[in-house]
Amino acid sequence: MKISYGIITKNFIDLGTLEYFLDNAKKYGHEIYSVIIAYSYECDFTLVERLQGRVKVELIKINEFEKTKNEMVSLGVSEKSVNKILYSKSLEKYNMTSYGTNRNNVLVRSILNKTDLLFFIDTDVYPHILSTRENQRSKEEIDFIGNHLAWILKDDVAVTTSDYSGYFIIPVMNFDGLENLFIGLQKRDSYKCLQKCHKIGCLNYGRIENRKPFLTNKVLGGNLGIKTARLKNLPPFFSSTLKVDDKVYLTRGEDTLLGLAFEKIDYKCMDIDLKIFHDTFNNYPFQPNIIKDKKIKDRFFYACMGWIGRNPFLNWIKGEDINQIYKIQKDALLKSEKKVAEYLNDSRFLDLSKALENAYKNLDEMILDYNETLEAWNEITSKLL
Repeated sequence: MKISYGIITKNFIDLGTLEYFLDNAKKYGHEIYSVIIAYSYECDFTLVERLQGRVKVELIKINEFEKTKNEMVSLGVSEKSVNKILYSKSLEKYNMTSYGTNRNNVLVRSILNKTDLLFFIDTDVYPHILSTRENQRSKEEIDFIGNHLAWILKDDVAVTTSDYSGYFIIPVMNFDGLENLFIGLQKRDSYKCLQKCHKIGCLNYGRIENRKPFLTNKVLGGNLGIKTARLKNLPPFFSSTLKVDDKVYLTRGEDTLLGLAFEKIDYKCMDIDLKIFHDTFNNYPFQPNIIKDKKIKDRFFYACMGWIGRNPFLNWIKGEDINQIYKIQKDALLKSEKKVAEYLNDSRFLDLSKALENAYKNLDEMILDYNETLEAWNEITSKLL
């Protein structure tokens, strides 16, 4: 059985937490067949050489896939489908690669190199769980691969995933209009979580013992196992870009679409209740301060634009009343964008309602792009799997 790690990154100029995961696999007796890295801009090849001393490295620079194209065409895949899945139009046009294209490049390489199980890990997650024992906070190492294997090897399971421990993805904030902001972002559940965790600094904890795995359609891209043989039953990752005036933003949710597929197929997606540690703002153990820390403010702003950019398409694919939802969200953003801009002293947030309007106008184009992507993916998986 061949097990690979998959990583997507803008620049491969440091190892991030990859060595932690390689050491973790070795510690618990799991052989890693390959590491598949997709990057868009720069690569430190001395790091690649360092990795090659311990594992096979598959390096993918986005939009440089001639060798892969020839390999796929020789196996019967059309050039049109190869280009649709592997080529990033946004990289050439806007100098940014969509998350979906990044991940699909890794998926294709995992198929071609005969990987059986692919584990996506983000560069800011660790094979540890942040837990509390006797009211003492600690990071405890876990058998990352082994815990996923316990479920993903079951015949009816195609994907395993779980949430994270560490700081909540949205930092603590409080102002009049906060609820409307989250209604407008289609993140009402996050608002509820933020209200609950405010008193404890918004830290999430995991557990090692007595975990309770459950069926889910919520997929987390940085803690994700995929049985590659089942990719022919699953859709590709998909995300896009959103333009607001002269600025372009990456939309989020490429893993959300993968999760929704499990409502329509016989195979299962299991949340294995393994909340690995996510250094969300790269400042643990210090509590994030969105007002004082520009990097945290930037992260939240780009997340907002990413959620807004994906929401009309997400609602369409779920069969929701997109016009009614749009009206509710537009009204909520109009009521909250000025307040959040004042609270954070950041005029960028004044564009939230305009961003939603543009995302709605862009919906037909996104639907067309998705259908073409899905058609290409179906051809690729039918030829390669």
